[in-house]
Amino acid sequence: MDYVSRGEYRALIDQIVAFLSGRYRGLEQELEAQMRAAATAQEYEQAAVYRNRLAAVRHLMERQVASGEHLGTVDVLGVAVTEDTANVQVMQVRDGVLSDRQSFFLEGVGDEEPADVLEGFAIEYYSVAMAIPPVVIVPRAIGSLPDLSALLSERRGAGTDVRTGRGDRARLADLAQRNAALALDQDRRRHARTRERRRESLAELQEWLRLPAPPIRMECYDISNLGDTHAVASMVVFEGGAPSKAHYRTFSMRFEGGQNDFAHMREALLRRFTRLAQDDGDMGLVIIDGGKGQLGAAMEGMAEAGVTDVPVVSLAKQREEVFLPGARDPLLLPEGSAALKLLQQIRDEAHRFALRHHRASRGKGMTTSIFDALPGVGPSRRKAILRHFGTPDRFVNATREELEAVPGLPPKVARDIWDHLHRAPDAGDVPRLAGSGRA
Repeated sequence: MDYVSRGEYRALIDQIVAFLSGRYRGLEQELEAQMRAAATAQEYEQAAVYRNRLAAVRHLMERQVASGEHLGTVDVLGVAVTEDTANVQVMQVRDGVLSDRQSFFLEGVGDEEPADVLEGFAIEYYSVAMAIPPVVIVPRAIGSLPDLSALLSERRGAGTDVRTGRGDRARLADLAQRNAALALDQDRRRHARTRERRRESLAELQEWLRLPAPPIRMECYDISNLGDTHAVASMVVFEGGAPSKAHYRTFSMRFEGGQNDFAHMREALLRRFTRLAQDDGDMGLVIIDGGKGQLGAAMEGMAEAGVTDVPVVSLAKQREEVFLPGARDPLLLPEGSAALKLLQQIRDEAHRFALRHHRASRGKGMTTSIFDALPGVGPSRRKAILRHFGTPDRFVNATREELEAVPGLPPKVARDIWDHLHRAPDAGDVPRLAGSGRA
């Protein structure tokens, strides 16, 4: 059981008394100051406690303010802008009751003024809104927006006034402003903590793998090979500990010796590192999904491409063993460690990406293989056939009469297609599927 000090207990009682007495604004300021102080001291669990209390107080404040019929039907907007990010709060009051509150984060606002950010947001927001209210309240610091009023009035088909508020409407607008600023601050702190955790993970990985520097750029390779054809290698990239999806790549394997993960891995690394000079940025670490065999094959491909100075390891899934070049025994990172979690994340991402591309490749290959050798069938007739039958299986199993009934397919071409599909298998064409066709 966790105990609190006499002073902490007294402070909590004082906050409860203030809450029950309706002194919400003072309590709001106190909780916000405590939350910021705890976050600055990196006491994140305590900061979360204050944050939850603050959210509860503000929720009650919103309900208290928006509880009179004199408020009518309005939307109340608040906006906060910092650096390249903004937050907009939208409070929907309907018949004097706060019916909904939404929070929106906007990226890439640059050096725009809050008024410009809010106006641009409102134009987009109300272009898809179910309804536009007769009044939209904006912060006092922004003032009225006549151009926005005219646009919303046109879209609504009746007058919509965009202006600052008075009385309870002004108090609700002030609360929306504070909510926007708080949301933006929490988002900034959350991103800062995420960046710090990533830096710690990279530093830990550097220490465990004895790398010369934290691996800012990491590439991970996986092979998806569920059959003798359509093998695919995936390359996913993490930069700064986060996915960089614009740099993801897949390699359709050219090796024709059937299922051979080692040969496929060697081919993928050879092709990738032959083109290494075309990519920007220094390579920090290459990760291979697999064990010693996959690691050795990858190193062969890299060496054949003339690359021998890039750190490379492999991660075997069964026991999450890390294999290093030249090491007899695998390295077992502590379970739950930041370094292991990062390796698992990029390995799992490579596997997911390879499998997705492999499925697409197989689906395309199965469809293409049926149609490629058909006499008299080009792209337009192929589309007509698929549109008529729905699936390749139904097409292959069609009778001659059913083929002749395809719209846009000449009867002679239909008969040639049926004859082609029903030749003996040793003719070198696409083999018949079980149960295909009837004479």
